Amino acid sequence: MPEVYREGMGELRLYAIGADELRGMFGASPEAADQLRQFAASALALAPPGESPLSLRARLGPIFRRVPATPVISPTQPAPHDLEVLLAGAYVLPERTGATWRLLETLVQGAAWGSTRMALDSHALDDLDFALARGGVSAAVGLRHLLSNSLSLPLLPVEGLTVGWHPYEKALSMSEAYRRALDQIRTDEQRAMVEALTVWLNGFRPWAQVAGALGRPVPDLVGFCAG
Repeated sequence: MPEVYREGMGELRLYAIGADELRGMFGASPEAADQLRQFAASALALAPPGESPLSLRARLGPIFRRVPATPVISPTQPAPHDLEVLLAGAYVLPERTGATWRLLETLVQGAAWGSTRMALDSHALDDLDFALARGGVSAAVGLRHLLSNSLSLPLLPVEGLTVGWHPYEKALSMSEAYRRALDQIRTDEQRAMVEALTVWLNGFRPWAQVAGALGRPVPDLVGFCAG
């Protein structure tokens, strides 16, 4: 893996967004690209829409590794060029992969119907899944299984970040299964965490209704786990 993902260590961030919408950010349509530039500009202080279009040379890949005397750009801080590379569906240099993952999550957050976050490192996540399993929740709707179901994005993985998803129907199943398991969860901290997650998952049905009215796909459940 080319670099370490350093944002939000020990945290699971969940988003309600259609998986195809997310995949469509790579090589986005002109209309979608304009909206995504707005999300990026407001969240990351990138160049406003209309500036710095991706050149043909950039689409084909770099000719020189680095031009002499150019400033050094942080490998994990998104830059305007990273946005244009992503929107064009062009090749992402290995040294810009971490920055592009951060940028992608920013775009997902902007386009999502809703989001939530949970302070969970890998050990705590497995403990929570175990607590849910004791309450009768199938591993198929567990959080670890969510993260093991790849979105198959055209972007190299980075150390410290795992991204996965469940389709809309499974998000609904998670909500119901977690609600039934609440009384069986032993610790107050885990019970509060599952209760809050269940409340958030209950939003998927109304979000789907609004999405249908707007001609957007129903929301799937996408998870970014850092740490």
